[in-house]
Amino acid sequence: MLKQPKAILFDLDDTLISAYADPGPVWQALLADHAEALAPHDPGELTRHVGAYAAEFWSDPARHKTWRLKLYEARREIIRGAFEKMNILDQDPRLTAIAHDIADRYSARRDEAMALFPESHALLDHLKGKGIKLALITNGEGAMQRAKVERFELTHRFDHIQIEGEVGFGKPEEEAYWHAMDTLETAPEETWMVGDNYEWEVVAPAALGLTTIWHNSHKAAPPEGKPAPHHTLDDLSGFWPLLEKTGLA
Repeated sequence: MLKQPKAILFDLDDTLISAYADPGPVWQALLADHAEALAPHDPGELTRHVGAYAAEFWSDPARHKTWRLKLYEARREIIRGAFEKMNILDQDPRLTAIAHDIADRYSARRDEAMALFPESHALLDHLKGKGIKLALITNGEGAMQRAKVERFELTHRFDHIQIEGEVGFGKPEEEAYWHAMDTLETAPEETWMVGDNYEWEVVAPAALGLTTIWHNSHKAAPPEGKPAPHHTLDDLSGFWPLLEKTGLA
């Protein structure tokens, strides 16, 4: 039988709520709204360049740590950088304002489209009812992440809520996991970590001795050369069989 956890640490974005999956169609629709001004570049071509620039932008851990705390500004920087790399901004200085408008509308649409995953409330309520201590550990700017916690009625479902922008540290810093475990008075071998980011919710916590559960909501291939998660879920409904193995179902 799988050992029962004393505590479970949950990520927020794309773990409990659908937040950032599949950005391409949103970018393309917004770029299409400005197709005339951006000609001769078609929306599909522009979307590919924005996606490539975004992937490069977020791939640097130090830059990621800085800009995720000012996400709306980061999106402006990404589309401006992609346009600059394509020499689009040289065509007309007004295109910088268009780039910013596209980024701001993208942020608004992403915020509107966020939704709670169907199993989230039921799963959290079940675990809390079984006496499992629960912590929410989320990276990002304080007010933005706190607003999501309130919007999706998560506050009362956790014993501890830890937001990077409020506490001053975040995943994958060791302090993020230790602080949560110390607050819940639990040890690594008694704790599960659940999340979608492979580095933050698999690699880093596994190195500390936590049981890792990868919520592969993006249906991604696991990175090569990295430690495997203890368990992988395509969606949160896969959590229930794990609970059966621990006697917590």
